[in-house]
Amino acid sequence: MKDQKQDNIPILLRESSGIARHAEPVTVGVPMPECLIQDIAEMRLFDAQSVCRPLQTQTLAQWPDGSVKWALCDFQADVPANAHAEYVLTVGQEQAEPMPPLMITHESDSFRIETGAAVFTIPIRRFLPFSSVMIDGQECLDATNCRVSLEDDAGRQYEHLIERADIETSGILRTTLKIDGQIRLPNSADGFANFIARLHFYAQSATCRIDYTIHNPNAAQHLNGLWDLGDPGSIYFNNLSLHVATLAQDAHIVWNDDVFGASPRSATEAISIYQDSSGGDNWMSRNHVNRFGKVAHRFQGYRVTQGDAVIAEGKRANPVAALQCDSIRIEGAIRDFWQNFPGALEASANTLVFRLFPAQYDDVFELQGGEQKTQTIFLDFRALPEHRGPEELGVLSLTWIHAPLLAHATPEWYAQSGAFAYLTPSADDPRPDVLALINCAIDGDRSFMNRREQIDEYGWRNFGEQFADHECLHYQGDGLPISHYNNQYDGIYGQLLQFARSGDVRWFRLAHELAHHVIDIDIYHTMQDKPAYNGGLFWHTDHYADAATCTHRTYSKATMLAKNLTFYGGGPSNEHNYATGLMYHYYLTGEIASKDAAVGLADWVIRMDDGALTQWKFLNNRPTGAASKTADENFHGPGRGAGHSISALLDGYQLTKNRAYLEKAEQLIQRCIHPQDDLEKLGLRNPEFRWSYVVFLQILGKYLDMKVLLNEDDACYYYVRDSLLHYADWMRVNEVPITSVFDKVEYPTETWPAQDMRKSAVFFFAAKYAPASQRQGFLDKAEYFFQKSFADLLTFKTCDVTRALVIVMSATPMRAYFYRHPDEAATYKENPYQIGSPRAFKSQLYELKKLRRFAQAVKERLRQR
Repeated sequence: MKDQKQDNIPILLRESSGIARHAEPVTVGVPMPECLIQDIAEMRLFDAQSVCRPLQTQTLAQWPDGSVKWALCDFQADVPANAHAEYVLTVGQEQAEPMPPLMITHESDSFRIETGAAVFTIPIRRFLPFSSVMIDGQECLDATNCRVSLEDDAGRQYEHLIERADIETSGILRTTLKIDGQIRLPNSADGFANFIARLHFYAQSATCRIDYTIHNPNAAQHLNGLWDLGDPGSIYFNNLSLHVATLAQDAHIVWNDDVFGASPRSATEAISIYQDSSGGDNWMSRNHVNRFGKVAHRFQGYRVTQGDAVIAEGKRANPVAALQCDSIRIEGAIRDFWQNFPGALEASANTLVFRLFPAQYDDVFELQGGEQKTQTIFLDFRALPEHRGPEELGVLSLTWIHAPLLAHATPEWYAQSGAFAYLTPSADDPRPDVLALINCAIDGDRSFMNRREQIDEYGWRNFGEQFADHECLHYQGDGLPISHYNNQYDGIYGQLLQFARSGDVRWFRLAHELAHHVIDIDIYHTMQDKPAYNGGLFWHTDHYADAATCTHRTYSKATMLAKNLTFYGGGPSNEHNYATGLMYHYYLTGEIASKDAAVGLADWVIRMDDGALTQWKFLNNRPTGAASKTADENFHGPGRGAGHSISALLDGYQLTKNRAYLEKAEQLIQRCIHPQDDLEKLGLRNPEFRWSYVVFLQILGKYLDMKVLLNEDDACYYYVRDSLLHYADWMRVNEVPITSVFDKVEYPTETWPAQDMRKSAVFFFAAKYAPASQRQGFLDKAEYFFQKSFADLLTFKTCDVTRALVIVMSATPMRAYFYRHPDEAATYKENPYQIGSPRAFKSQLYELKKLRRFAQAVKERLRQR
């Protein structure tokens, strides 16, 4: 065990919304250095007054020696308004003041959750979500009028039927119940859609958080590789809402349309707070077109109505509403309300209604095949004191949900833990000019938040996405292109790295919102399409084109017409696969949806490469090559396609410890590279088609780091190490800055020097794994390419566009690390294994493709006669 000082882990909380926090539930993932904590039960939490507080812990990841690598910590925090607090995690024996535990009872037809402040009963046949909520022995609900309602575009009403209900998390402070089911017509076996609901309950609290997901499991038909709205795989509906009814018939209504800028108001008649559009200057953006190319918004922002009368209105609502009876109050809110427009929060004499997809909107909702959407509702139930003043009637308790506390460790701790590879705190980075460029994403008029406003990157399908403004340069249409970035080069990971380096929570919020968007919208959630697409990640909007009606799915018929193309289209591909950011999002939040998404992308790699799953399986079961190709279907050498596949597999292994992922990664490595490759034959000097071989080499470094951590210096370790050094030695002699060969690229943009920074990373990896006699040569080249590529990047006025910044976010921390740790090196030993000679990969359709090329050549010769 390390000394006590090293065991103290500061957990920082800052309140900046003017809302005093009392026992606010907080969940945070905290990394631990190897060997520090063997038994997570030994962890203790002390608040700002050095009082030991109740703490719930869970191990999310372990080091190879079994010690805790990532700990998920749940606690309840107190922070005054506009103040900050520092809690401390440590190892010790002191016990917190006893707290009655959450009690879970699984009955034949329900789950019963006793929090100490309320008793919730959740039926497990039909999702209501509650059949009973008891406070001090008093029933709060009229269960007969509680329901989750979906109405399709034909006006038919659907039920939510539960197929599975499980306790996903159980502890002294938080319990999460996960419910999976199907949305069906009454007395019908045919499903309209699927749903997932995660219900979170907190000790000594009558607050419940509901994360609700609607999912269309159908495949899109994507005729000719085009993914526009209106596809036959889509489903259409008019309304999706949750209704929570009280037994009282004359409840007093308290509401606030903006908890940050207004005071609560009361009403005796029903009110509706309805957000129709984002409320921003570009609220009528083409970003929001339906399948007919029309934007259906009716007005800018939101309106509060009673009957036909508008009693309040504004741009962006952050609402809370409550029903107060004689002795009970039920309060509700929807997180990120205006951002996920349209939406409505309604209160009547006996019912709260949460319209996630509101009937008030002037169009039907289309959920594309394989698309889903998750939104979060909060409900709070409480007994009112018998003797209460008027000031107590106007106090709303859920205002905090619109600006929840974000707990985090310090940059120094994140670096010390070793859980982020090559992490150095921003304060220790010797290049403030690099940080200044990176921070354009969170500061000033060009921040990513402000870029959202340019194309109104809001609404239920868009919120969290980042505007691909680099596509503006060669766009030929009017105005700005509606161009979605779709997490290219793993913006989630880059932004989480900057959060860990700086402690600036703005980075976390960007990554957090992006992760939720990617999981719901950018990943293709179906198993009904072909294996190469199922579960895959959609590319960004096509280059220099407008998304038109293809939303976040790359290929639109409008592009085909605008560019007068005869052949056009495609789908998810191995060259666009990023799981690492989702993995770290899981570690920092404990959100299982992020883990599932990251592992799902690793599974996608295995499926797309499995010849036994294709229509050609009768020929042979050889791999398809879909996981390893780059730039064209016949190149299975080092490139980003194979590199991204291998990276996702390594993440899948890290999250599950399933060796099948690691073995598949090693298979792909040995397919694509060899220590004796003839590099001149690979055409690496052609940047337009082979630039991304450096992406592959970076991933080899990631693999080697994992093998060292696992203490596995087996044959594959040496094979990969020697391959990396073989290529790095060629690069040392032959590679040049990309700007010196700009005549070889079609579009000489700022992206090229940004990508050139990857060469620096490859040389740092080579220096780490090379024999001592070669280290300095590689370090010198690493420094040269870092300095030169960054200087070249700054010569572009567009050096701060989205794609360039995302690349720099991930590419630069390694140099700061080696600046502080110049002697970082792995133990070098000669390779004791025989490696054999390079062998060409033959994909499942190798012979057919060869025959096709032969036939095409014969046809061309005959044509020329």
